[in-house]
Amino acid sequence: MTADPPAAIATQEKEIRLDNIILLKALWPFIRPYAWMLGLTTLLVFVVTFFELLMPLLTQKAFDGFILPTGPESFAILAGIKITSFTNFCLIFAGITCAAFVIDFCQSLFMEYTGQKIILGLRCELFAHMTGLPVSYYDKNSSGRLVSRVAGDIENMNEMFTSVLVFIFKDLVLMAGILGVMFFINSQMAVTLFLVVPFIIVSVLAFSKLLRNAFRTIRQKIAEINHSFSEGIIGIKIIQTIPSKEQFMKRFARLNQEHFSAAMFQIKIFAMFMPFIGFLGVTSIAVILWTGSFAIMDQTLSLGELIAFLSYMKLFFRPLRDLSEKFNLLQNALSSAERIILVLQQPKARERITRTRSPLRTIDRIEFENIDFSYTPKEPVLKQINFSLEKGKSIGIVGQTGSGKSSIINLLTGFYRPDAGRILINHIAHDSMDITDIRSRTALVMQDPFLFSGTIRENITPRQESHKDSRLESALEKADCTFLSEKFAGLDTLIREGGNPLSSGEKQLVCIARAFAFDPDLIIFDEATSYMDSQSEQRVHGAMKKLMQGRLSIIIAHRLSTIRDCDQILLLRDGRIREKGSHRELIDLNGEYHHLLKKEMI
Repeated sequence: MTADPPAAIATQEKEIRLDNIILLKALWPFIRPYAWMLGLTTLLVFVVTFFELLMPLLTQKAFDGFILPTGPESFAILAGIKITSFTNFCLIFAGITCAAFVIDFCQSLFMEYTGQKIILGLRCELFAHMTGLPVSYYDKNSSGRLVSRVAGDIENMNEMFTSVLVFIFKDLVLMAGILGVMFFINSQMAVTLFLVVPFIIVSVLAFSKLLRNAFRTIRQKIAEINHSFSEGIIGIKIIQTIPSKEQFMKRFARLNQEHFSAAMFQIKIFAMFMPFIGFLGVTSIAVILWTGSFAIMDQTLSLGELIAFLSYMKLFFRPLRDLSEKFNLLQNALSSAERIILVLQQPKARERITRTRSPLRTIDRIEFENIDFSYTPKEPVLKQINFSLEKGKSIGIVGQTGSGKSSIINLLTGFYRPDAGRILINHIAHDSMDITDIRSRTALVMQDPFLFSGTIRENITPRQESHKDSRLESALEKADCTFLSEKFAGLDTLIREGGNPLSSGEKQLVCIARAFAFDPDLIIFDEATSYMDSQSEQRVHGAMKKLMQGRLSIIIAHRLSTIRDCDQILLLRDGRIREKGSHRELIDLNGEYHHLLKKEMI
C-alpha cells in the first residue's frame, strides 16, 4: 500500500493522453458560469480588432489625401464624411487611438478577471475532489505527484485562460480581417499572401503535435522530480546519515537531466518554428514590394495603398508570431489539463448517502460478522473476523505488524469495503448508512498525531461549529493539556508544520483534547502511545481513560500493558482472531497472549 516508485510514475504519466474534445467537455462546467463574461470579452475583441484594422487604412488616407495627394485637392473621406483639414484628420486619428487604448484595457481586464475566476473554481474543485477520493487512491499515488497537479498544472491552466485562449481568438479574427481588407484594397496582391497560408497551416499542425508530445514528457519528468523531492524532504534525516546519500543524489540528478533534455527538445522545436514563420513573413513582404513597385509605376496602385498593404502584411505576421508563442503555452496547458481532468475523473469514495433512513444520532453497538478483506485480489488481510462492542465497553486488538489490526479500523470508518461479511451499527448494515454520519460520531487518535498549521483553538474546534472558549478549555483540561497555558499561549498557541513546537506526547494529548471537544460515541486509538517515553505514556493513558468513559472504545496496540484493562481483547495473527477474551481469561488460557505477556515482562 505504498505510493508508486518513480518508474511506475513515469509509466502512468506517459499513459495520460486525452483528445481536445474530451478536455473541452470536462472543462466546460468550470467555464459555463462565466460564459457571459467571455461573451463580453469576445465582443470587445471584435471592437479592438476593428480599430487595429482601421489604423493602416487611416495611414493610407493620410498619404493619398494630404501628404502625397493623388488629385489636385487635399482631402480624405471617413465614413462618408469629407475632411479637408489635415489637423482635424490628425485629431480624429488621435481620438480613435485613445478609444482603442481604453477598449483594449477593458478587454484585458475582463479577460484576466474571467480567467482568474475560472482557475479559482477549478483549483477549489480539484482540491475538494481530491479530499473525497478513496484512501486507496493515495496509497497508489505519491504526495509529490499530486501536489504537482494542484500547483504546477493549475498554474499552467491559469496561463491558458488568462493569456492564451482569448488572445488566440483575437489573433485569428485579426488575421481574417486583414485578409479581407487586403482583398478590398487590391485582390491581385492579396492572392500572394494566400499562397503562403497553406504552408502556415501545415507547419502549425506539424509543430503542434511535436510540442504536445514534448510537453507531455516535461510534465512527466516534473511529476517524477516532485515525487523524489517529496521523498527527500520526508526522509532528510535518513538521507544525511546513511551511505546511500550519493545514490539518492545521483537519481535526483538523473531526473533533472532528463527534464533538461525534454525541455531542450521543446525549445529546439520552437526555435525552428519561429524562424520559419519569420522567413515566410520576410518573403511575403519582399514579393509585395516587388509587385507593388511595378503597380505604382503603372499607376494601378497608389503609394498610400502600398504602404497600407505593407502595414497589413506586417500586422498579419505579428499575430502569427504571437500565435506561435501562445500555441507553445497552449500545448503546455493542454498537457496539464489532461492530468487535472484525469484526477477529476477518478471516482470519489462512495458516501452511501441514504435519504430513506433517518440520520444516525448515536452509535450504541458495533458488530463484525464473518468479515473477509483484502487490499489486492487473492491476498487476504482479514479472514472470518467476528466480534461485537457495546456502549461503555472497550475492546483491545493486539498482534504482530501485518496481522490486520489497522485494517479493521479502515473498514469500520468506511475507507475500504469488506470482501465478504457484514458490519452492523446499532443492528443496521454499515453499507446502508450514510458514512458521514458514522465518521461524525467517531474520533481517531492515531499513532502519528497530526495537527494542522494554525492555533490550538482552530485544531480542536469541531467542524462547522462555534464553541465558547470555556468548553474548549474544558476539553484541554480533561486531556491533561495544562502545559499549553504553562509553557505556551493556551488556545492561542500557534502550531507550525509538523506540530512544532510540541513534543510527540504533547501533540497526542492535544489530539485527545480534540476528541473531547468533538464528543464522539466511538473512540479509536491506533497505537496512540508508540514512540513515547514512560512519563508521556502515563499522561496519555490517563487522558485516554477519561475519554473512554461512557463510549465505545477500540484500542490497537503492540504493548499489552496498553490494553490489559479492556473489557475484551482480540489477538490477531495472519488476519484471523486466534484468541478472544478479557486479560484474565487470556492469561488463564495460557496461549499466545500469555506467551507474549511473558516476553514483554522480561
